Amino acid sequence: LWGGLGTVWLLSRLGLRREAALLGGIAFELMPKLFAHAGAGHITLVYAVCWTPWLFLAEFRRQQPGESGFTTTFLPGLVMGVTFLADPRWAAYAAGAWILWGLWRARRANSWNHLLRWLPGGILQALIALGVSAVLLLPMAQFTQLSTRSGLTAKDVLTLSLPPVQLAALIFPNIGGYAEWVVYPGAAVVLLAIYALAVKRVRQQAGFWLVMALTGTVISLGSMWPGAEMIARLPLIDLLRVPSRAWFLVGLPLVIVAAYAFNDLFEMTTRQEKPRWILPMVGLTALSVFITAGLVMMGGTLPTGMIWAAVTFPLGLALIILINRFGTAKSGWAASLVMLVVADLSGVNLSGMQFRSKCDVMSEGAEAALYLANQAGEFRIYSPSYSIPQQTAADLGLELADGVNPMQLASTARFMERASGVASNGYSVTIPAFASGDPKVDNAGAMPDTVLLGLLNVKYIVSEFPLTGVLLSEVWQAGSTHIYENPDVKPRVWVQPAADAVGTGRISAGRIIVNEPNQLKVEVDGPGLVVFSMVDYPGWSLMVDGKPANKLRIANLLIGTEVGAGLHKVDLTFKSPLLTFGQGISILTWLIALGIGYTSFRKNRLGSQNGQP
Repeated sequence: LWGGLGTVWLLSRLGLRREAALLGGIAFELMPKLFAHAGAGHITLVYAVCWTPWLFLAEFRRQQPGESGFTTTFLPGLVMGVTFLADPRWAAYAAGAWILWGLWRARRANSWNHLLRWLPGGILQALIALGVSAVLLLPMAQFTQLSTRSGLTAKDVLTLSLPPVQLAALIFPNIGGYAEWVVYPGAAVVLLAIYALAVKRVRQQAGFWLVMALTGTVISLGSMWPGAEMIARLPLIDLLRVPSRAWFLVGLPLVIVAAYAFNDLFEMTTRQEKPRWILPMVGLTALSVFITAGLVMMGGTLPTGMIWAAVTFPLGLALIILINRFGTAKSGWAASLVMLVVADLSGVNLSGMQFRSKCDVMSEGAEAALYLANQAGEFRIYSPSYSIPQQTAADLGLELADGVNPMQLASTARFMERASGVASNGYSVTIPAFASGDPKVDNAGAMPDTVLLGLLNVKYIVSEFPLTGVLLSEVWQAGSTHIYENPDVKPRVWVQPAADAVGTGRISAGRIIVNEPNQLKVEVDGPGLVVFSMVDYPGWSLMVDGKPANKLRIANLLIGTEVGAGLHKVDLTFKSPLLTFGQGISILTWLIALGIGYTSFRKNRLGSQNGQP
């Protein structure tokens, strides 16, 4: 809804009729790619994309003559900053589109002076965006440097590039297909885009959006282009993955181009006798119908998307022709075209989504998870087969040493490769990696290292296949799910002789007093080396009996410190200086922006009361 409203407002400010703006807003709001990513769980990506029309609107208003105060000074930068906070990955694409939009608008003035005047304002907006996003940007930059993301290869960056064959889904929707490769914008949008390309005045009006759509297409195709690997190695670009997500830079422009075409049809005062656009529209529509009919006659399997195209494209073509031919009844036919957009996109979205109840989702792995939730003590769980999904574990308060996360500390990933016995062939979003994407069988031959897993406080291993060749005792089994107890498990915190190898010698468990996300306070009996089964990271600090203590890195992963004889209270606390600094910058940026915004509002209000323009 937010993205749709932004699109409507943007199109209205661009001078389009209300009907055209409404069609554009609906087409964006119901864009199948948005729904596909929402269904895939990419919620933050969807949120960020929905800020994009507002970003274009803010920049448009900033460059409008007569605009002043808050809009000119802060609004584009604030929107860009919020987009980054929603999803930094999309912010990279949005920033590029924003810069191109600003330069395009400045270039239209046909004056170098205008362009030079735009640059200082553009730099100011970039600084404002950095200020707003500092609370996330600074700690994220530190984390990224220490993560597997910093080691992406060109192949990793270009993974899931859009295969050229998937462009056929512009006509034949890939209903229920892979979210990254969903490209269908709607039959009416495609037909109206053809209209815009064929009619010179519309092509000129929508020139920027056509260029943007072409740019998004080139980026989305990624690995098919010569030299793509060289570009993928460039700084900052080498942190991004999945070029096909740039298709949102095609989806939004296509919607806007379609709105321009719809607006032109609506404002046409006379019927076009021999319109140039009719032939390519008829050709494309005939293609959708004939291919579908041909498959029917051949007796082949007919995908739903082909039937869909054979219905929606003829309907869309008929309505566009009727709008052109019957000027007096334009409103009625135009309303019918808008209804077709709603029906077309809603049908594709509903057909491609699978709706499941919370109980159904939480039932995955629930039987094994319930058994583990009833076991006493502090422990973690590892599964080579993703037997307990993260949502089920979180619901029951279980802690996992495996799972899905696109941002992993490199130290953790390296350690888990050895501990799991599963080698990762390049970047992986999961721990452990799954070679073919089938967790139930991929790692059946892997030999987990129980000693290394034990250092991570892994007491139980849950697997969809029997684990042989390792010293594990099976404690539970139901169906194909097996639960094994790790004899080498170590406590969450333990004390051992300082001279011994980690996890060996006489070990005594620490008594946990406080266990919170950013603090772990324990009581230990020295002397010896205190080892916390916690991953080391900048920001963790140690206090022993209220005094700062030296933090040691154990096994190139864990946190430790040495204590003398007797009872000691050891406090492990996390506080990120970069997070605190970033919070300060972001708060200051917002306070300045709100202050100027309020002052501008008061000034405009007083001016209107005094009769000033």
